[in-house]
Amino acid sequence: MTINPLFPYPNIHTHKAKNSQEVQNCFPEDSYEQGVFSVGIHPCYIIEDGQVQWEKVVKRASHPLCVAIGECGLDKRASTPLPVQIAIFEQHITLAEELHKPLIIHCVKSYGELIGLRKKSGATGLWILHGFHKSEALAHELLRVGIKLSFNITLLHDPRLKHLTETLPREDFFFETDEDND
Repeated sequence: MTINPLFPYPNIHTHKAKNSQEVQNCFPEDSYEQGVFSVGIHPCYIIEDGQVQWEKVVKRASHPLCVAIGECGLDKRASTPLPVQIAIFEQHITLAEELHKPLIIHCVKSYGELIGLRKKSGATGLWILHGFHKSEALAHELLRVGIKLSFNITLLHDPRLKHLTETLPREDFFFETDEDND
């Protein structure tokens, strides 16, 4: 397997890391014992305005084993209102830029907003949309604005996604297990 040089972990998003080559996704209140991790507030689990959680994210984000910010993002299925999700996501964007760490993104039915925020923020860091399983046209639209893609086990069962990974440059995509399939 070829490793993506932009973020050299074979598994960029898992909830059950088995070794130091897997990036364990941590929520602010999670504990971690070993290996590298990412930390962020998932849009489906924002409590009130998210600021108590945010303080924990900021504290953990500077840990030497924290290699990415997130999972964070936008989800129109979530009970938290979209304006609150956007405000929290913008905080994640700023933190990722300040710390020069990749941003691991969850996005459901909010791709226009995500693309708009990438443009509006002026962010230049690595953004990775995890669990991508949408159309090739959307993939190219995301890539045009600098949002890379990550594929999970769905890749093995979806010929469209397999074709996409065969035609994209290797630096445009990553792999993950995401056992919780959120």
